[in-house]
Amino acid sequence: MAKRELDALAVSALCENLALLLGAGIQLDEAAGLLCEDSAAGPFREAARTMQKALLLGESLSSAVEKTGALPGYAVRMIAAGEKAGRTEPVLNSLARYYASQARLQKKLHSAVVYPAVLLGLMAAILAVLLAWVLPVFTGVYEGLVGDIATSSYGYIRLAYWVGGAALAVTLVLAVLVTAGAALSRTAAGRTRLSRVFQRLPYTAGASRRLAVARLVGALDIFIASGLDADTAMEAAEGMVDHAGLHAAISAARAQMAGGAGLGTAVHDQKLFEPLYARMLLSGERSGKTEQVLARLTSLFTQDADDELDRVVDMIEPALAAFLTVSVGVTLLSVMLPLIGILGTVG
Repeated sequence: MAKRELDALAVSALCENLALLLGAGIQLDEAAGLLCEDSAAGPFREAARTMQKALLLGESLSSAVEKTGALPGYAVRMIAAGEKAGRTEPVLNSLARYYASQARLQKKLHSAVVYPAVLLGLMAAILAVLLAWVLPVFTGVYEGLVGDIATSSYGYIRLAYWVGGAALAVTLVLAVLVTAGAALSRTAAGRTRLSRVFQRLPYTAGASRRLAVARLVGALDIFIASGLDADTAMEAAEGMVDHAGLHAAISAARAQMAGGAGLGTAVHDQKLFEPLYARMLLSGERSGKTEQVLARLTSLFTQDADDELDRVVDMIEPALAAFLTVSVGVTLLSVMLPLIGILGTVG
């Protein structure tokens, strides 16, 4: 059994390859054997080997996948549902798309945390050099001119030390927090905690909701492709969303569906999506093309979440650059003002 779960991109590759080989008419045990032979040593190969052994013993694909311990539990459940409905290949393709989108979103989330950590580290280094080496030089010059800064008219230097020290303290605190966030983003449990924090911050709340909507639609795509009815799919998809605000809307939509409303109607009435996208789902439901519309919406919402995360990351750099510029500028101006006074006196 694999020692740990595969990352989202590896899960996507595993599902996609199984779907391709299955579509080519290759038996599942042979497909697992081919994956084992073609992959390098590591968790992926171990998962394929374990899966092949179970399949050779006559076990189902879902049972074999579960024994690897390499795929998330809900992926195993979806494969099992697909097998029961005779839709194993479509479910594997849906899982491949879903985990590929999750891999992209996780990468974006990781970048949104790591990039500020690097910038804050550089800012802390600049401010530390300013306080440790630059300001003492000015202090020494002024002390040579007037004797004691504390009793002179050059109290601006004390302001320079205060501003520089405060900016460095703020930078270090932010750097520690962001570094902790970067560490959390490496694990599934950590990403869940980080997501809950982002939901509460005004700056990232919009991006968090878009990420949650993308996960919801992706989950609905998988569940309905596996043969589940809309009510059961919505119930299962709710468990994959960790956004508190969206949970309330999903619960209301489920209650409306329990009363006889269709998926598209409930989504539209509870404003789970923007009206334009909700109407797309309504039209797809009425024309019998719900699966195709959900696949399209998954792509659209994933791209929308990508763009929103890009916007958040793009706004971080100018904000941090402005903070550093103001801090260094005020600090240097504070130590330059006495020099201007001296030059005016000499003139």
